[in-house]
Amino acid sequence: MKTNYLIFNFFLAIGLLMFVQNVSSQSLSTTITLVVDFGSTTPYSNSECGGILQSGDTMVYPPCNSFQDAGNRARQYLNSGLSIPSNNYLTINVINTAITRDIGGQSAQLGNLFGFCTIDILIVTTSSRAIIDGTNSTSNFVSLEEPNTISSLQCTSGKTMRIKNMEFKNWKNQTIIYTNLNQAFNSNTKQSIILTTVYTWSSNSIINVQPKSSNIEYGSVVFTSNSCYFNTIISSFTLPPFNFNGVNVNFVGSRFLNSTLNSSPFINSNIGYIYFKPTTTIGNVVINNGYPFIKTLNVGDNFYYNSLQVSNCVFSKFVQHENNKINTPSETTLPHISILYFTNVTITTNNNDPSNSFFSFQNFQGSSYTLVFETIVSSNVQVSGDKSFIWNQNCNTLISGFEVPNNFPIGINTQNSINNLRSFGVFSDIPFAGNNSIFDYQSYQQFSLPSTTNLNHCDICRISIEGQVVYDNY
Repeated sequence: MKTNYLIFNFFLAIGLLMFVQNVSSQSLSTTITLVVDFGSTTPYSNSECGGILQSGDTMVYPPCNSFQDAGNRARQYLNSGLSIPSNNYLTINVINTAITRDIGGQSAQLGNLFGFCTIDILIVTTSSRAIIDGTNSTSNFVSLEEPNTISSLQCTSGKTMRIKNMEFKNWKNQTIIYTNLNQAFNSNTKQSIILTTVYTWSSNSIINVQPKSSNIEYGSVVFTSNSCYFNTIISSFTLPPFNFNGVNVNFVGSRFLNSTLNSSPFINSNIGYIYFKPTTTIGNVVINNGYPFIKTLNVGDNFYYNSLQVSNCVFSKFVQHENNKINTPSETTLPHISILYFTNVTITTNNNDPSNSFFSFQNFQGSSYTLVFETIVSSNVQVSGDKSFIWNQNCNTLISGFEVPNNFPIGINTQNSINNLRSFGVFSDIPFAGNNSIFDYQSYQQFSLPSTTNLNHCDICRISIEGQVVYDNY
């Protein structure tokens, strides 16, 4: 009897030891891939689908048949109670999109994926795209929302989210991508969001980047849009389709098309540079009620509009740049405005705009940089009201290589500025206006000289044309 008791205790101890060893040896995979197939009929329960989460797991899991289940499966990884690798990598692969193309409701919502360091969400093939319909959505497609409590989830090289080959439609009441993260700038918190060949239709809010606290760090997030289409936005919301805080913004070869906004700019950027790279297209866009297409606040010297084509549009102002406190060094030596094409553009009045201009740049007193404009080409531009083409406050300008559309009543209106105008044409009734400014105009025989009959709209100014002072009350 005693022998049997000892044998039982021996095997019990061995079993407990093996159990403890098994538990202690469990670990999460650093890289996980979840497969989503909206046409899959293979059953599963409790969102146990898509792929393995732990190292050594040999089970074959069926594909998830919704984004909602894929998001739940991803959060099982984060809530497992096991140590989360600080360089973890989540890939969500969508397959067989030619079979089931339209996905809607809560099935179209991944939810909050905060805790992952690198996230790829993509259609595996470029021959077809899943259409992710937000008509009945109750939340964002995807978000990165940091909890209010101090999080132990850290990433050694910051956070990156990439979305590729996706198509969204009817996200009218929810934002497609939303982030709410701490922006204290260091290697653990820097963030990147990259969209590649992403198309949106009838969706009012594409991306909204907000800081977790009131502290917004200049350029702590990098956003890049590569060859994306943003189409048929019809919105009266005050939240712009693109709303950035603390973000360095890059649009590369993207298109903004067939849209009407009544209560916001198309793009709002606060504290971070904005860069349009070749070749971005803006077509058939209407911005009502005096809002600009682009509004920037406190981006310093770092705003670059390079190789933009604007056609068949209606708005009161194209760029509204306000800089109250940032004096950052330039990110590049490129001109601020270069190679812009305006064709069939109607520029409306806005009695509430103190600058009453198409381009406006308002900088803090003593700002040290020079605005550089090169090569603006216009055709069939219609202007309403006594509007100036460029309005600039507290910043010098270097302008060359283009002609102000002659139906702007005022060419350049500046305050506290030195303006060097080279190979430049200005045929407005009032070519120069403002106060406390110097204008030095040289045509280099490429343009006819501006009129000198209406130069008295500049208070405390000196105006020189071809080296000769023609007006001076400076």
